[in-house]
Amino acid sequence: MIGAIYDEEEKRIIAILKGFVCSWNRCTFCCFYEEAAKSFDDLILTAKEIISRIKGLMNEKLVDRISFFNGGSFFELPLGIIYDLSKVTNKKIVEIESRPEFLSKDSISHLYHVLKPSKLIIRIGFESTHNDIRNHLLNKGITDSEVNRIVELRDYIKNKSDVSIEFIAYVLFGLKGIDEKSVIMSVREFNKIFDGVIAVKYRRYHEWMPREVGVSKELLEFLRTNCLDVDLTESDIWKLNYQP
Repeated sequence: MIGAIYDEEEKRIIAILKGFVCSWNRCTFCCFYEEAAKSFDDLILTAKEIISRIKGLMNEKLVDRISFFNGGSFFELPLGIIYDLSKVTNKKIVEIESRPEFLSKDSISHLYHVLKPSKLIIRIGFESTHNDIRNHLLNKGITDSEVNRIVELRDYIKNKSDVSIEFIAYVLFGLKGIDEKSVIMSVREFNKIFDGVIAVKYRRYHEWMPREVGVSKELLEFLRTNCLDVDLTESDIWKLNYQP
């Protein structure tokens, strides 16, 4: 869903921008490319409309946080759009998504000084600590050495006193081939080396995509306790909240 919505409980704007097709675009579980911009004009026009919507919401509502999603890495957006977004990010908590290859001391420092947030939160789709799951099953193209590089980058930045930046790892669950024990291990390990974990329930949109599998109530309760957020389907929300 392209656009911007307001989360009353969290005082947060969630902005879904258009981007071009992700430069990797080979993950077996992803079909975000279907909402990608068809042209540069399409991308720019949509961004301007969404920024206008964000400004309108900020005039009407108390906004502490803005979360940007563009079906790929935030750093793949044209620089002009990022500068336009900076008109609404000053002194706000700002969340973005990125593949690790776009993250460096220089790229993060530049983005921080452009957006001028009170805090910058970078979400990274590692999905699993297990290399076989991450690269063979999911085809993420992210090596263990790249995970370790981001850990070192995070530690370096956290030791700087003039910026407030957090690194959050995504963990994927509910997909055939990812057992619940590995999900629990991934959450525990990522919590040790990053600033938190967001667990995402896999959704199968096409027949060619990997199969969904059922999720135990025990796993859902573990995720709710140990993750910053758990992105669930409606059936899983019912299962988690239902008291027999």
